[in-house]
Amino acid sequence: MAMIVGVGAGRLWPGLAGLIDSVKLGSTSLPIAVGLLLMMYPPLAKVRYDRLGRVSHDRRLLIASLVLNWVVGPALMFTLAWLLMPDLPEYRTGIIIVGLARCIAMVLIWNDLACGDREAAAVLVALNAIFQILAFAGLGWFYLQLLPGWLGLPTTSAGFSFWAIVESVLVFLGVPLLAGWASRVLGEHAKGRAWYERRFLPRISPLATWGLLFTVVVLFAM
Repeated sequence: MAMIVGVGAGRLWPGLAGLIDSVKLGSTSLPIAVGLLLMMYPPLAKVRYDRLGRVSHDRRLLIASLVLNWVVGPALMFTLAWLLMPDLPEYRTGIIIVGLARCIAMVLIWNDLACGDREAAAVLVALNAIFQILAFAGLGWFYLQLLPGWLGLPTTSAGFSFWAIVESVLVFLGVPLLAGWASRVLGEHAKGRAWYERRFLPRISPLATWGLLFTVVVLFAM
């Protein structure tokens, strides 16, 4: 329904996409940033940060995440892009880049909706966000230029700004992560864990759903 509302709004008001895109702070879209921050804050406020050490020492989990996200995922999307859209270079390139863009916000919200391990999700999102800063541009060059050249396929040029990636990670992960950690520490210190988890968290939990729906509407309106 949110997708339909977004697409409908974009069609009814043709200038809406430009208006949304014009509200920026640097290279960051403020409407999307607001939606993502609202969406990510409640799941990160639910994390028990004193348990993160358990996850960070699970090498099997960390290695599996890196392999799936940075070896299997990009290779799979590259293959699908060339099998299904060989004559549509813009869409093909988009699919390949989606395979390289590890999602930060959606991982947290889907994990929260599925009642998954919040501590594991927080550690894996942070790990992959750091890896994204280090590897995104190199993998983009490999899958858009080097590998297609080896296979005799057309190559695509795409410029990746290292600092734009750093900015996105800091804004979309750093800010809600800091807010979630501060809420947990200050809330438990002031009122205790029982109050924090039984009273405070249920009040802020709906923000995640509303933030998700708002973000979807904005993205599809654009």
